[in-house]
Formats: sequence, C-alpha cells, structure tokens
Amino acid sequence: MIIQSYFKQTVKVVHRTVKWYHGLAGSNSRIKRGISLGILGMTVFLGALLVFQILDPYPLKDWIYLKLTLNGMGIYGMLTYIVMVAVLPLFSPLTLVIVTGSAAFGPLEGFFLSYIGCLINANIAYMLVKALYIEDAWGNSRKGARIKDVIRRHGYVIVMSLQLVTIFPFTLINAAAAGAGVSWKNFMKATGIGLLPGLLLYSFMGNRLVSNTVSPQVYFAGVFMMILLLAVMALRKRRA
Repeated sequence: MIIQSYFKQTVKVVHRTVKWYHGLAGSNSRIKRGISLGILGMTVFLGALLVFQILDPYPLKDWIYLKLTLNGMGIYGMLTYIVMVAVLPLFSPLTLVIVTGSAAFGPLEGFFLSYIGCLINANIAYMLVKALYIEDAWGNSRKGARIKDVIRRHGYVIVMSLQLVTIFPFTLINAAAAGAGVSWKNFMKATGIGLLPGLLLYSFMGNRLVSNTVSPQVYFAGVFMMILLLAVMALRKRRA
C-alpha cells in the first residue's frame, strides 16, 4: 500500500510538471518560451551527463582516452575524426576538436584531417542556409539591396578576411556567407585559404593546448543539448 501510494503521488507530480511545462512552452510570451528552452536544455544536459556517468564509456573518461581510441582505430579512427570535425562545429566550438585530433594523430596528419573535415563542415553549413532561403528574406529595400550587392561582388575577400581572423565562429561565417548571397565558388576558394592559419596554429600547438578544464562527458552532453535545442527551435519556426 505504501509503495502504491508513493507511485500515485509521483505520477501526479510528473503530470502537473508536464502540464506546467507545456503551458510555459506554448505561451505567447517570448520570455516564457525562452525559459522553457532553458529548462529543456538543462534537463537534457544533466540527463546526458548522468547517462555518461552511469555507462562510463572508455573514450569519454578523459581526453587522453578519446585520443587513444581514435588513434587505435586506424583508418576508421581517421574517418570518425573527419566526421566529428564536419558535424560538431555546427553545435559547438571547433577549436577543441582540432586540438584533440592533433594530439591523437600528430600535427601534420591532424592538420590534414581537420582541413578535410572543415571543408565538409563549410559545405554543410552553406547548403543548409541556402535550403532555408535566408538570402531571400532580407535586402529587399533599396539600402539592403545595395549592401547585398556589395557583399556578393566582394564575397571572396570578405569571407577570406573573416576566416583569417580566428575570433569569429567558423560555422557562423559559413552560414552568414550563404545568407548574404556569396557564390559557392567564391565561398569555397575563400574558405580553402582563410581557414589555413587557424588550423595550422591549433594543429601544431595541439599537444600543449589540450584542455583539462572540460571533460569529454561535459563537452558531448553540451553537444547533445545544443542539437536538441536547435531542433526544437526549428520546429517552432516551422509551425509559426
């Protein structure tokens, strides 16, 4: 009887919580919807972190284990790393992934694999923004049209300059170039040259720059959180 009563109370609490959150997420207030996203993100982050703690997968015990795992997989480790570089920067900083690859495969090989992954990532971000037709959503006024025309005509120089200045997020530059109407040819030429200095810096200093401040478990839990939040925001935009 005690267990049954406890179970009923738990179900009631869960039901009320879900009902409250549903009302918060469906509110007309942007602040409340933002709070609901924050609650969802924190829940997913802590949940993923708890799963990692329980399963305690070997590659995520520490960055050194992740590096050893990738290095021990041979060609499959290289392909896995390329996929990581191609996909993870869509949701998280690129620097830590490149540094990890450098420490795992060595500066030269790490640089080469990172370069391939970054080019794939650039194409993914560019094509995603093109598919959303963001380019057509702005620049319809006379002033906006002039700005868009300048960006298109000087897209190669603008994109390459932004890529050379490594303080700007890599994926953000790629997405902005597509949204501004820079042609794919100029975009790829500029990206192919502009990302070289940053990659060289992080690849050849990788063994000394591997961060001990954030564990792989925290990092990948954050990645899962960002993926889910972006998916939820995209669904909300689609409904709107």
